[in-house]
Amino acid sequence: MPDFSQICVSVVVNNFNNERFLHSCLNALLEQTHRNIEIVVVDAFSTDSSRRIIDEFAEKDQRIKKVYCESYEEFPAVTYNMGFLNCSGKYIVINDPDDISMPNRIEEQLKFLIENPSFGVVGCNCFEFNEDQSILVETTVEKNVRNAAPPARNPCLMLRKEVLAVHGLWRWKSEYAADFEWLYRFYLGGVKFFILPEPLVKFRISHGTNVSSKKFYNQGVKLAIFRTWFGVRLFGKAGYRWWWATIRTYAFLLIKYPIRIITKKLL
Repeated sequence: MPDFSQICVSVVVNNFNNERFLHSCLNALLEQTHRNIEIVVVDAFSTDSSRRIIDEFAEKDQRIKKVYCESYEEFPAVTYNMGFLNCSGKYIVINDPDDISMPNRIEEQLKFLIENPSFGVVGCNCFEFNEDQSILVETTVEKNVRNAAPPARNPCLMLRKEVLAVHGLWRWKSEYAADFEWLYRFYLGGVKFFILPEPLVKFRISHGTNVSSKKFYNQGVKLAIFRTWFGVRLFGKAGYRWWWATIRTYAFLLIKYPIRIITKKLL
C-alpha cells in the first residue's frame, strides 16, 4: 500500500462565536489517523471566548495556524477565502467549527483522491446529531439529494487545491447557501465529485438540545427558494436541475425530521 503519510492536508475551520463546540472540533482534527495536517482556523471577529480557545490550542500544537479577521463583514465567504489562501497543503478539507470529523476521515478521503486522480472533490455521508451528541440519523447523500448538482455538503468535503486555482474562490457573499455558487461552478466546470458511503463526519443540525422544527422549516424554505432563484438566474436552464433536486430534498427532510422528533418524544 502506498505511503501517504508525507502528504500535507490543510483543514479550514471557519469560526464565529462557536466557543461551545471548538474544543470537540479541534480535538477530533488533532486526533486524525493521518497526522500530517495543518489546521487553519479563521476567526471572524468572535465576541465570545473563541480566540482564547484557539490561542490555547495553537500553543499546544504547532499544526494549528491562526488567521484572525478584524471584522465580521461578509462572513463566511471572505473568511473562507482567507483560510484557503493560507493553506499550504495540496489537499484541502472543510470542517465547520460545530462539526466533528471521525478519526479516519482525512485518511479515507485523501486515499480516494490519490487513487482516483480524475476526481477533484470527495465528500462523505454523515451522522446528524444534536447538542447532546445523540445521533438522530445517518444521512445518505445519494438518497437524500438524488440528481442534485453538486451532490455534496460543504463541511464534508476534501478537494484538490488545484481545483481552486482553476475555478476560483467563494464569490457569493451571503450567509444563506454561500457555498452553492462555488460548488455549482466546480460542477459546471467539469469537476468530478464522489461521495464516500461511510459516514465520516458528525454534522450538527441544531445548537439546541432539540431540533426546532419551526426553525428548520423557515431555513429550509428560504434556502430552497434562494437556491432555485439563484441557480436559474446565474446558470439559465441548467439551474432548473437544482430546482427539482431541491424540491425533492426539502420535501423529504421536512417530513422526516418532524416525524422523527414526534416519535422520539412519544418513546
